[in-house]
Amino acid sequence: MVTARLRLLETTDLHMHLLGYDYLSDGPALNQGLTQLVPLIEEARAEVATTLLFDNGDFLQGTPLADHLARQSAPGGPSPIAHAFNTLAYDAITLGNHEFDYGLPYLTSVLAGCDMPVVCSNVRTTPTRNYVAPWTVLTRDVTGSDGQSYPLKIGVIGFVTPQVVDWNAHALNGAIQTDDIIAAARSHLPALHRAGADVVVALCHAGISDAPRSASTENAALHLASLPGIDVVFAGHTHDRFPGPDFAGLAETDIENATLCGKPAVMAGAYGRALGVVDLDLTLDPDGWHIAGHHVELRNPDPKRVAPESAAQTAINRYVADDQSKVLAHLRTDICQTPRRLTSYFAAIGQDDTAPLLAAAQIAAITQALSGTDYADLPVLATTSPYRAGGHGGPGNYIDIPPGPLTRRDITAIIPFDNPMCGVLRRGWQIRNWLEQASRYYRVLARDAADRSMIDPQVPAYYFDQFHGLRYRMDLTVPPRLDDNPARPTRVRDITYDGKPLADDALFLVATTSYRAHGGGGLTVIPGQDIVYTSDLGLPQILINYLVANGVPAKGPAPNLGFAASLQTPARFATAAGARTITPPPPGVTLAPDAPLSPGFIGMDLMS
Repeated sequence: MVTARLRLLETTDLHMHLLGYDYLSDGPALNQGLTQLVPLIEEARAEVATTLLFDNGDFLQGTPLADHLARQSAPGGPSPIAHAFNTLAYDAITLGNHEFDYGLPYLTSVLAGCDMPVVCSNVRTTPTRNYVAPWTVLTRDVTGSDGQSYPLKIGVIGFVTPQVVDWNAHALNGAIQTDDIIAAARSHLPALHRAGADVVVALCHAGISDAPRSASTENAALHLASLPGIDVVFAGHTHDRFPGPDFAGLAETDIENATLCGKPAVMAGAYGRALGVVDLDLTLDPDGWHIAGHHVELRNPDPKRVAPESAAQTAINRYVADDQSKVLAHLRTDICQTPRRLTSYFAAIGQDDTAPLLAAAQIAAITQALSGTDYADLPVLATTSPYRAGGHGGPGNYIDIPPGPLTRRDITAIIPFDNPMCGVLRRGWQIRNWLEQASRYYRVLARDAADRSMIDPQVPAYYFDQFHGLRYRMDLTVPPRLDDNPARPTRVRDITYDGKPLADDALFLVATTSYRAHGGGGLTVIPGQDIVYTSDLGLPQILINYLVANGVPAKGPAPNLGFAASLQTPARFATAAGARTITPPPPGVTLAPDAPLSPGFIGMDLMS
């Protein structure tokens, strides 16, 4: 029997991290960036003769460099990301939701500079026309165990989170329609197989979840893997790493063998911090090629690696050098002065020093915008969620701004995505449900829990919305109430507004991001008629305008989130070692020196 090996490589969620540079700390970051993956890509190709390289989406937006490039009215030549993909000879790419942040004309111009196939099966410009090809078939030669060369047809089909039409409604203006991922797969897989695909690789820009499937499920990679006709699944979107311990215990998910529903799968984190490697052991019989075995691993850049710069690294660095210099100069300009240190070391317990500033900016902007309208007399609240709160970003993923100049770079750390602000109408009961959904960030802890880790690693920090203008407490011994059944207990307790209990029928105007207003993260569902305002400016500029006019107050507000005194032992959360220098620490928080954590993190105990 003839056997052969096929290697498949994945990058995902690069978010325009082309270089090994951290824009938010304004310094090198040799553990991330596409250029830092180049040696790993070259080594992987050298090890297996037939190796294909794919990108799984969200490559276009996410750094100040990306915003700078999108602002250019007439860029010359291919976009730097297209140039990088061409330089590294990617075999195919798919689209992520953030590809659409700058609108369809800009995305179309970037894709025109890509030399490889771009596939996405569930985005249409008309009821019968896909925006890009839904799939492609790549023919590559593999060397069999008998020394002979054989043609192998690799089918590649792409998918993006269908919610992109809602999240980017302000930028797309109805230019595209999206389909459910599973529905699109069922529609297009038959044609892909008729085209003779021997192996089918799904580039699925969606996360891995065992939640029941519904129409337009956001994180549908596991459900996609269950379909006949899919052989390998590349996942993304949530910036997780698969295989990895965060997915232990999920139904139909095997982290030891790196499979979803028995199919080989990989998700290589984000920002170029890992390269996904999938090896397929193939056998050939009279019926064709079959997958007899597989191996999956994640390879990480080595910051200590000392080696000459490769030709590909040099080409990418030179191509983007001028734009990089302009971006860094822009980021280093001052906005105002801060009289106090601003940190996010305690964002896990709702105490991010920058969140009240963003909330105040939103409230001021929406109050001014709706002055003189029917909504002018409504009380205004604002939501924020932390972006720099450790997690997958590691111990460097925190804000720590010393007293002195506050720069544009600091604004990018506080609010990295240039989304508009929306004003939405919400009643008290709807806000209560919103808070319950956000409380999924915390695990359910028994009163005398042996495992006292309070943060759910499968819930990103940016899904942890806080409401500014309210005060409330959380009881971590109670599961979140994720339905509207008023008979079930809630974990969010004692919600007050202006010192009085929140009434279910109280009407508020809530300032939030357009991403959240249109369903991003699944925390709330807001009908279109209740979205009464969308800003022309993005949130970073709204924050800049507020700080220029008002500055940073000498003292921040008291925390509005507390925890119910229901645990017999402290709850524990991780933060960076810099938290030790915050004196005094928040009330009830003490250092947990025995906590076994990843390098650079320390444990903190919270007794409510």
